[in-house]
Amino acid sequence: MLGWSTVALLGALSSGPAASDPGMMLEWSAPAGCPSQTAVRQRLSDALADSAADPRGMRARALVTQDDAGGLTLELELARDDGPGGRRTMQARDCHELAKAVVLIVALAVDPDVDLDALPVEPPPDPVPVPVPVPEPGTPTMPEPEPAPPSEPAPLDPAPSEAPEPEPPEPNEPREPARRQASALPVGLYVTAGAGLSVLPKPTAVLSLGAATWGRAWRAELGASYWTPVDTFPTGDTTGGRIQQWTLDARGCGLLRPGPLEIPLCAGVDGGAVHGKGLGLPAARQVTSLRLALAAGAALVWAPARLRGRLALRLDAEGLVALVRARFRASPAAPGLVYYTPLVGGRVSAGLEVRLR
Repeated sequence: MLGWSTVALLGALSSGPAASDPGMMLEWSAPAGCPSQTAVRQRLSDALADSAADPRGMRARALVTQDDAGGLTLELELARDDGPGGRRTMQARDCHELAKAVVLIVALAVDPDVDLDALPVEPPPDPVPVPVPVPEPGTPTMPEPEPAPPSEPAPLDPAPSEAPEPEPPEPNEPREPARRQASALPVGLYVTAGAGLSVLPKPTAVLSLGAATWGRAWRAELGASYWTPVDTFPTGDTTGGRIQQWTLDARGCGLLRPGPLEIPLCAGVDGGAVHGKGLGLPAARQVTSLRLALAAGAALVWAPARLRGRLALRLDAEGLVALVRARFRASPAAPGLVYYTPLVGGRVSAGLEVRLR
């Protein structure tokens, strides 16, 4: 009789709680008012009652904490002897919802094929009735606010072992800062040839070159001009002079854009030097005088689309008003002037403009 009892006792000990009761693998800790550890373990055991999966090697620890506002936070840790575990965190206002979520997560971790519809649902305990104070006569009664519905548990993240690895971020292509793009103004180089009128003693050829930049409604130019030499003999004899000049030209313009054309309306200043050399005298006299004048005019610029705006044709016309008027005599003792800068003059020209950007 004693031998059979000993064999039965050893068989009971070898089966252990971990093999016969899946709920024993769960540790549950929660504030007062929440389901007890025994109740949650029993719900887990009932959920896995018909499962053929072996829960041994699985451990679960659930900790529920409550903040000052009454909110509940669940931290659930899963551990496996044969693989990676996982961690879950969720929040709710109802502790019974958290207990239900723990049972669901642990049951699926043990047996992914568990019947979810068969999981037991433990209703929360009935709330303790609160006595309603009777209002005094004449005191208006206020309607009671409706209780807020219990919040649903947050959606579960997949286990770390099943989560897809994030794709590496694509390298960002280098981009030019917008500020640098906005400040990159177009630049062009121009060369023109034309005629100068009523500036030197006779009409003469004028060669100009310079640089320009512009915006949507403005244009600025800085260039240099050479007025080719002309000979003058004012008295009709062999005594006279050869006059030429060069200038630096600065222009500021308003820019009109009628269709494919550009019309700069410009004003500026010319500053440079007038060179005079005596003719018909044994000792030729050479003199350099200051040249300073105001300028105002207009231009017509056309950049053909087939050239992608890289090359433009231009026509210019402007008037000049001398601020400093040079005087030149063939010799100091000569009775008359060979040259005296006219007060008003002008020039017309045509040329090309190469646009760099």
